[in-house]
Amino acid sequence: MQSHYFPYLGQFLIALVLTSVTVVSHYFGMKNAHCYFRWFWTENRRYKHESILMIGIVAILILTHSIEVLIWAVLYYLIGFTPDWLQSVYYSIVSYTTLGDSSIAVPDHWKGLAGLEAINGILMFGWSTAVLAAISLKLLINEKT
Repeated sequence: MQSHYFPYLGQFLIALVLTSVTVVSHYFGMKNAHCYFRWFWTENRRYKHESILMIGIVAILILTHSIEVLIWAVLYYLIGFTPDWLQSVYYSIVSYTTLGDSSIAVPDHWKGLAGLEAINGILMFGWSTAVLAAISLKLLINEKT
């Protein structure tokens, strides 16, 4: 699906679908983080080991991001973007995290996907950061009361 005016249109549409899937994935990850938080915390009692609480929240966030990396890696593998599964996962990791790596040869007609995955990763990391900030704020407010 090439366009004279916007040659990345097909890649943009594919990225839009994958971003939609990762938004749903992230929503459920954040919902799990919230459930985990509520499991350890109520308004009437404070969890005594806040570090364990935070480690669990961060573990849920990392797992959520890892699933999202794998969602993109599946696409790369299925379209033959990379020669094998491990390189698909690696390429997705370095794109999602905006690290970038030019050691993997990418077909010219797919080069826009890495940047679009990076946009997706930035958005998901921002969402995770907001969740961590909200939880930290909740812990700090309850610490003072």
